[in-house]
Parts: sequence; structure tokens; C-alpha cells
Amino acid sequence: PITIIDPTMPVKTIYLIRHGKSQGQMAKQLGLDRRTDDQLLDCGLTSVGQRQAADIPSLISPKELESIELVLSSPLTRALHTALIAFPNKNIMVHFALREVGLKAPENVPRPMSQVLADLESVIINRSPSAELDTSSLQPKDWPRDYTPAVIKMERIRKVFQWLYQDRKETVIAVVCHYNVIRSAVVDGEKLRPMNGIPIRCKLYSNGDLVVDEYNVLQSTP
Repeated sequence: PITIIDPTMPVKTIYLIRHGKSQGQMAKQLGLDRRTDDQLLDCGLTSVGQRQAADIPSLISPKELESIELVLSSPLTRALHTALIAFPNKNIMVHFALREVGLKAPENVPRPMSQVLADLESVIINRSPSAELDTSSLQPKDWPRDYTPAVIKMERIRKVFQWLYQDRKETVIAVVCHYNVIRSAVVDGEKLRPMNGIPIRCKLYSNGDLVVDEYNVLQSTP
């Protein structure tokens, strides 16, 4: 049953961010078959994608950027790499339900976090010493698992945002994930066409509804 929004409860702010352009998106130009080539297994960002990730802070006003209290990331390499580049001074937590699932594409096949972290070591070591990187608190015991959990995608992802509202104290959160995850998370999300590295500011209500903010300015003047 659909829970009604409680108008007396505060609203949280969520910045949804699709990862920077990935090697999977550039498969054709690289001469690879995106559907089958194992070279794209949990692939990372292209050089363009890394620049897009670095530009993310400039698309959020300094005041809004400062207000972000937590960054939540998909466990897939392209998303975590984006989060690490964009938010070197913020606490980052990996939420494994935010991974993209579908079509058994190699880029969506997860790897052990130890492998992902080893590949991203050069970015991790340059982070602020005070910024936490939590990749284990929410990790399923059977990770990495390459199957769709026994729950429909929209419900699986909705539970992430219900958890963010009910169980986390932070009120402003950036969530770095994927095209179809964003479309599944947002109310009427099928109308969205998330672009790489472009923040979408949303309101998170008490019942877990995530709605695009009408005042969704991608770039604000300081």
C-alpha cells in the first residue's frame, strides 16, 4: 500500500547524479561489443567521464555543495569513481542496491570491492584524510552477486530512499548511480533522461517519494 506523505515532517534534499561517461558507453568507438565483451566487465570511466566527474561541483552552488552531508554511491566502478572524483572532501558510503541491473551487460556485472578499490587507489589516496569511505557496512554477505534480487527494481530502489529518510540523520545527500536507477527512483521518472555528471536536485518526502525539485537549477551563480 502507498503511504501518504506526512506534511508535518521535514523534506530532505537529494542530488541524483548519473556517473560520468563510461567505457561501456564508448564501446562502439572502442571496437567492443557492449553486450558481450569481457573487457567491459564492471568497466570504469573514460577520460571524458573523469572530466565530467571533476566538473560536478561547479554545477552546484558553493552553499549547496557545502550543505551535502553524505554521498551515497553504487558499488559499480564507474559510479564510485565518479563519487570519489567529484566529492574528495565528503563522506562516501556504498549502497549495493543502487547498482544497475539488466541485460546481463558486462559493465553491470559486479566485482569484489577489493578489486574495485585497488583499481581506484590513485584517487582514494588523494582524498581528504577526514573524509570517510565506507564500502563494507551495507555489503551483502554473498557479494558480488550477479542476479536480480527477488523484488522488482522500483521497489528495491525505493527502499534505499525510505532508508535514507527514516534511518539516516543527514538531510542533504548526493546519490551517484545510473541512468535506469534514477528513472526508477523518481516519481514519474520515465520522463527523465539523466545526463552523465549532471546533478538533478530532488525532494525526498517522509513516505519515500522522491520528486524532482521544480527549482532544479543545474548551475547556480555563487
